[in-house]
Amino acid sequence: MMVPLLFVLFAGAGIIWIGTWARTTVVILVRHAEASTVPLEDPDLSAAGEARVRGLGEYIAGLLAGGKVDYLYSGDTRRAAQTAAPIANEFQLPVNLLAASDWDGLASRIKDEHRGKTIVVVGYSSTIPGVLSRLSATNVAMASDDYDSIYLVVVPSPGSVRLFKLHYGSQPSAGPDPGKKTVKP
Repeated sequence: MMVPLLFVLFAGAGIIWIGTWARTTVVILVRHAEASTVPLEDPDLSAAGEARVRGLGEYIAGLLAGGKVDYLYSGDTRRAAQTAAPIANEFQLPVNLLAASDWDGLASRIKDEHRGKTIVVVGYSSTIPGVLSRLSATNVAMASDDYDSIYLVVVPSPGSVRLFKLHYGSQPSAGPDPGKKTVKP
């Protein structure tokens, strides 16, 4: 009588353990949009950057089958926080600001504290490649003018990590062509 009961208890504990262990974590990494050139230290987004992020929250919601983000991290600069704002508004989330010293441990924090969750990280061309490398063991270089890339990292447990590169937002307009004539009706 005791052996079947122990078997049921161990089997139940195993199922619970597998259920908590076998979860997929989704990490979306976004570089901040175009920044103004003034002031040099901590600029706001430029008009092109504001235009680019306008539909960013909706775009990310459309990427996700469940349409839900659990955590939102952002660099602690104006340009990063302003890029994160439409995401925070779309998902009704607080923005967890990351200081320069927080970036090295972010991938470990995501793996340890956010397993099975969906996390969005808004960062920089200098920080996103390191987080991507630690999450996916893939080396990615970002150009200084790459403002439209989104990296989607799917971390199944167990299984192989998958990395996808997507693009978002409108391309900045160069303005009207001075050589093109406009005819009014």
